[in-house]
Amino acid sequence: MSGVVSDQPSGDAPCGYLSTRMDGTIVGVNETLLGWLGYERSELIGHVTFQSLLAIGGRIYYETHYGPLLAMQGAVREIAVELVRRDGTRMPALVNSDVQMGSDGRPSFIHTAVFSALFRREYEQELLAARRAAEESEKVALEARRAAEVSERVALAARQAAEESERRLALLQDLVSEFAVALNNGDVVDALAGTGLRAVHAVRSAVWLKSDDGTSLEWMNGGSAPTEPRMQRTMLDDPLPHARAAREGTLLVVDSDDELRRESAVAADAMVALGLGALAIVPLVAGDTLFGVVGFGYRAASDIGTETRQLLWTVARQAGQTLQRTRQFEVEQQLRQRAETLQLITAALAVPLDAQQIAEAAADRVAATLDFDRALVVLPGEPPTVAGGMAAVPAVTTGFTQSTVDAWWHDPAPLERMLGWPATEGTFIARAADHPDTLDGLFTGDWAVAILPLRVGTVALGALVLGRAGTRGFPPGERSFLRTFATQCAQALERARLHAETLELQREATFLVALSRRLDETAGLLSRAGVLVSELVPAVALGARVELVVETGRVLLAAEPTGPVAGPDGAGGTEARADEFVDVAVRTGNTTIAAQRGTGPCDVAVPLRARGRVIGVLVLGFPRGSEIHRRTRFLSELAASAGLALENGRLYDQEHENAHILQRGLLSGDLPRDPRVAFGTWYRPAADDLEVGGDWHDAFMVGPNRVAIVVGDVVGRGIRAAATMGHLRSAVRALAATDPGPAGLLERLDRFVDRFEDGRMSTVAYALLDLDTGQLRYACAGHVPPLLIEPNGGERFLWSGRSTPIAAYTGMKPRVEAEAQLKPGARLLLYTDGLVERRTGNLHTDLARLAGEAAARRHAPLAWLLPDLGAALAQTRDDDVCMLCLAYGAGPSFACTVPADIVRLKSVRDELRGWLVTAGVPALDRDAVLLACSEAVANAIEHAYGADGVGEVHVSAAMLDGSVELAVHDRGAWQDPDPQSDRGRGLALIETVVDDVTIAHDGGTTITMRRRLQGGDRHDPA
Repeated sequence: MSGVVSDQPSGDAPCGYLSTRMDGTIVGVNETLLGWLGYERSELIGHVTFQSLLAIGGRIYYETHYGPLLAMQGAVREIAVELVRRDGTRMPALVNSDVQMGSDGRPSFIHTAVFSALFRREYEQELLAARRAAEESEKVALEARRAAEVSERVALAARQAAEESERRLALLQDLVSEFAVALNNGDVVDALAGTGLRAVHAVRSAVWLKSDDGTSLEWMNGGSAPTEPRMQRTMLDDPLPHARAAREGTLLVVDSDDELRRESAVAADAMVALGLGALAIVPLVAGDTLFGVVGFGYRAASDIGTETRQLLWTVARQAGQTLQRTRQFEVEQQLRQRAETLQLITAALAVPLDAQQIAEAAADRVAATLDFDRALVVLPGEPPTVAGGMAAVPAVTTGFTQSTVDAWWHDPAPLERMLGWPATEGTFIARAADHPDTLDGLFTGDWAVAILPLRVGTVALGALVLGRAGTRGFPPGERSFLRTFATQCAQALERARLHAETLELQREATFLVALSRRLDETAGLLSRAGVLVSELVPAVALGARVELVVETGRVLLAAEPTGPVAGPDGAGGTEARADEFVDVAVRTGNTTIAAQRGTGPCDVAVPLRARGRVIGVLVLGFPRGSEIHRRTRFLSELAASAGLALENGRLYDQEHENAHILQRGLLSGDLPRDPRVAFGTWYRPAADDLEVGGDWHDAFMVGPNRVAIVVGDVVGRGIRAAATMGHLRSAVRALAATDPGPAGLLERLDRFVDRFEDGRMSTVAYALLDLDTGQLRYACAGHVPPLLIEPNGGERFLWSGRSTPIAAYTGMKPRVEAEAQLKPGARLLLYTDGLVERRTGNLHTDLARLAGEAAARRHAPLAWLLPDLGAALAQTRDDDVCMLCLAYGAGPSFACTVPADIVRLKSVRDELRGWLVTAGVPALDRDAVLLACSEAVANAIEHAYGADGVGEVHVSAAMLDGSVELAVHDRGAWQDPDPQSDRGRGLALIETVVDDVTIAHDGGTTITMRRRLQGGDRHDPA
């Protein structure tokens, strides 16, 4: 239709009508509206939106008010707008719109009715005429005035209601606007707690969102966090009101705190404390999907009227739809990030990723293509400036003298201007002499210069500087080519940078995984600290130290002093000092740096956290401060992993110590103290993490003149076996108190073990020794035979007195025992099978080896006999090993042989003291002999062997005609004494405490000492 459109409406329908899609595209229009606007139907349908027919103000109103209200309420009524006719004139109109839902329940179309405002003008003119006519009659006028007063009161109430509605509408519009820009759940929750709270006239709000697993509601906000864990995380089947509202999908009103108290007294008390009289809880849903619930608190239940309930549903519905959108956005963002990562990987595999190579290729190509005499690629690099920024470095130089390039390395100021000066589109200078301040140090005289930024988005990667001799401009085509080329170079450099960052992240991740594995494989706090610093230096830092925070300050655990790791003074060192920057890191829990040192080394203190507290600090030394800022994330992850590993190491040490104390308590207590007998014990469990297992030993007095010794082996390992061992040891002591004899004790032990299963099949060797006569009674229940070492040579196993293990075939055969006679100086060794049995071997061969090793050490002190046997025989941890050795009485002479190790001197004194006490040597003479022995053995170790532990020292003693004769023999080579030394007084000391000293050199050195006994109490105990 063409021509002039009439000002009067046309068409048969009383109003205009059109249908649009949800985006406003017109899909239907009646003839009336076409006549009003002067359009053909084909011009509008499918081509034009309803918004485009509006005047400028109407379009803005549609975007800010009309559209949001229509989306939120589903309809709008009597909106005054101006429609633009085809000829550009405007037509005032009133419009009503309704959203039509599709069969799937979603908005499908918008139906809009358009009423011309010209009809209203005619109506107003008629009303004016009627009013004038009414004024002619005074009566009518009076009635009209009275009616007007009534209307005015009604209008006032209407205005107040309209103002309230407008305020609520404005709040709802603000809320819709906040929802429109929300990007995550937190934004939605904040909007509900702010604008949403005011829109529904509430005084408090709380939001619970559905957990990822869909089984509970998690509290998100609402003032102070609820103290009751049940309110913080509420299961969906919980009877609490907000769980019911979510479950039932309905608006739930709690009229009083008494109603809430039935479910949670804590929540009810909180409701009273906040001054709330009622709660309204509404689910946050979109379609059939539940996202959570929102609760609003009111002063009284009367505040929750019908209109408020409708508002609550409207707000909750909008919030649910927004939560659905933000969730979809988050999913899309994750997919996009994955796609970008795949693209980076593809680019890294497809092209060489090295910034230097890219710069060289770029410079060569542009120089060859456009005939430039000089080309320079400037990239950010090291070293950092004093201010902490990155200095510019020449990545590629073409056409510049070497002296100029060398000067840039010492003073990069001319290059640094290149990184920030060029605009995004580049800078083109026809004559360099016109810009001396900018190009000083790069170009002087007649040079045409192009400076192009190498930039990707807002990230500046460097600058490309090109120079051509002479004065000339850059035509538009050349400028466009250079910009495009710079963009390509920047993208390639960005790929290289991203690739380098990826490799760095991979290296750091690999390092952290390997470090965590090493720490997990290492037991104990100190060991883990040592592994930590050894792994960090030099792989991560030049130096490192780990300090533990204790109540009294900090304790140094481990250090690698190969780098700076110093205080602010710059002095190297690793001792724990009160460095201020370390104290700040411990006190604040934040990473601190010792000082800004320009291009010099720098230390950083990283707090080590575990279980929510700072347990220590890791101090690292770096060659440059820029590395610290570049590796902040890595240092944070490193500290988190190391802190947890060290805390686990500390807990391991604590548990290990507790286990050590507990398990050692299960072994024998103090051994009997009697001058007629001496004991030695040795124990080693099969498991590294236990101090005891199922093997055990014990020795105790049975009466004044008899001593009982026992060694046992419980089936199994670990704590359970150790507990069983404790039961058996206690039972043996209790049964021995009744003096049943070895065989009788084993029979009673059978009946005791029948009461619990763990003790069955245990082996026990039990013996009773008469200290006056040396008579030994013994019995072995399935145990390896004891070894008797005779004082004057010879050794034999006691194979008699054997029977089955404990509780094996109980009652079928009686227990048996046997006897043996011990001579003074004899030793009796009881042990468990872990000492001799091997998985691949012969028991008789292993027993013969034990006898040979023991015989070779017949003169060794007890304190070292058993450890030496264990080292020689029990080299693998196939089983627990337990040994108990009894030395009976004193023979006519004393002899022992020890390695040339000063640590062994104490064991010699202890053995000799026992022999002197048994021999009845008075205390005064005994102390003199012990002092002489100590000095002689110490001299032999130091002067004959150089105190290096290589060689042996033989000590012998005998009673001769009321005197003690002591001999110390070595096979070393004594050196001449140093006349300037203050040493060598041992011999003089010996001569003061003995009566006679002789020294003989017979393939070594023998010092023979004799002291006459001066009387006194010969039985004075040691």
